[in-house]
Amino acid sequence: MTDNRTRIKILPDHLVDVIAAGEVVERPASVVKELLENAIDAGARSIRVHLVDGGRGKIQVVDDGIGMDEDDCLMAIERHATSKVSDVEDLRHLRTLGFRGEALPSIASVGRMELVSWDGQSPSGTRIVVDNGKLVTVEPAGRARGTTATLEGLFKKLPARRKFMRSKDTEAAWCLTAVEDAALANPSISFTVTGNGNQLLLMPPSSTLRDRVAALWGAEMAERLIPLAYEGNGIVLEGQVSSPGETYSRRTRHRTLINGRPIRDPALNRAISSALSGMWPSGRFPALVLSLTVDDDLVDVNVHPAKREVRFRRLDLITEAIRSAGASIREPARVAFYPGHGTTVDRVRATASEVKLPFGVPGPKAWGGASPPVHDGAGEGPGTAASRGRVLGQVMGTYLLLEEENGLAIIDQHAAHERIVFNRLLAGRAGADVPVQALAVPIVLDLSPSEAANLLASVQTLSSFGFQIGEFGPDTVRVTAVPSDLKGPLVEELLRLIASGRETSTSEPEDVALAVSRWACRESIMAGRKLSPEEIDRLLVDLEEAESGFACPHGRPTRVFLTQSDLERLFGRR
Repeated sequence: MTDNRTRIKILPDHLVDVIAAGEVVERPASVVKELLENAIDAGARSIRVHLVDGGRGKIQVVDDGIGMDEDDCLMAIERHATSKVSDVEDLRHLRTLGFRGEALPSIASVGRMELVSWDGQSPSGTRIVVDNGKLVTVEPAGRARGTTATLEGLFKKLPARRKFMRSKDTEAAWCLTAVEDAALANPSISFTVTGNGNQLLLMPPSSTLRDRVAALWGAEMAERLIPLAYEGNGIVLEGQVSSPGETYSRRTRHRTLINGRPIRDPALNRAISSALSGMWPSGRFPALVLSLTVDDDLVDVNVHPAKREVRFRRLDLITEAIRSAGASIREPARVAFYPGHGTTVDRVRATASEVKLPFGVPGPKAWGGASPPVHDGAGEGPGTAASRGRVLGQVMGTYLLLEEENGLAIIDQHAAHERIVFNRLLAGRAGADVPVQALAVPIVLDLSPSEAANLLASVQTLSSFGFQIGEFGPDTVRVTAVPSDLKGPLVEELLRLIASGRETSTSEPEDVALAVSRWACRESIMAGRKLSPEEIDRLLVDLEEAESGFACPHGRPTRVFLTQSDLERLFGRR
């Protein structure tokens, strides 16, 4: 009788390598990160990164570090091989970036990897080639001291993995972010990135973190940053932070380093927010570069395969260090976006009569805070709000009430308007006229290389919505025209968020339209704003005409309907 039970067995080496690669290599930026860490640990003073098609075609990292002889090159492609850990105790005192010993074999298992290295002492350098996990070449090679690691055809033989990669511009932007993180953590090292032969990033050595921030975000931005410093309880903190008057709606310029290692750790983000709470407007985040040197007993870096997260033994000490470093920040909190486009709380709370509604909605008539009058639609013709029900008014400056034949409709005015704006943006791309405003004074955005790459990847789509954006020097773009009802401060913040890669994960038209409509609505029919009868009528007409008008672009309902039976049940009448 045959035993059909699944038997436990040892996986073949090539399958083990592919599974391990899944932990380390997610996309081209993962490869760049691992190769950069190897170069930094090798003592490189100059690192050059070359990309072809955003890394999808080819990734090459060239360094001038200590290099390797033939034996080391062959050992480096073996799993669990490392020069950085000898025993368990070493894990408690790690100061190197890569230590698991799986990066190179994992990379070599998902493409064709070539390694050329010389240690400055051997008779010649060494060249080895590994094709999707199989060693095919070992030979002498000429090279100056250091190492060149090249990967071609990432995931070419793993189509299920390859299909998850984005466009070459998006992948290039993520690769640039990996280099920027490494550059912030290592100011004394020179970094250069080229893409398809064009220089994308150049960062000469810097003597201080502030100088490196200036190279990344621009000298003008660096001049406005406030220095942070603290030492005590086994923690040394150094950083730069923007003033409470210069904030972002997300952590678009939040960079954190632990013992020289770039990390993105949710627990640390919460500690930062807790320590600096009250210094910035609620829901806003500063530009921040924070470098923490922490005693080994306070942090465990061996908790994430890609080493993006860490575990703190005493997070309260970290929070207190950040709070103490930020104690010198005394500027009163106010809502502001970027220099030249500041918006105070008083301006945000401007009366309804001072705000022009976008996309053809008639201007409001201020009611001085009073409730809107009930209007029953007497004498109104087809196509008005009254033809769909009797407008009872507005509640809490947020909801519109309509009495309809079979019950009560409640409309979220902001969700409704967001749907209307979103549909009109897409309709404009389909051939309808998009109202465009040429800017008398163009908006100039100084961006990091990865931010510039992200934004330029979306330029064609943004142009179809009425934006006119062009390059204006290295890592600088100029905006000369915008959709006519999108205001200056919102334009700049929106474009910076798109540039950060956090507002839109792709450059698809619907994705960009969603971002633009969200920002357009910030100066239009927000929750909490009183509307005139004319505005209510216009909103209801537009909502009825909007395709998929039952929900906003995020899927939140624009309308809730209570039947007479629903109301009777609520009041115990049945």
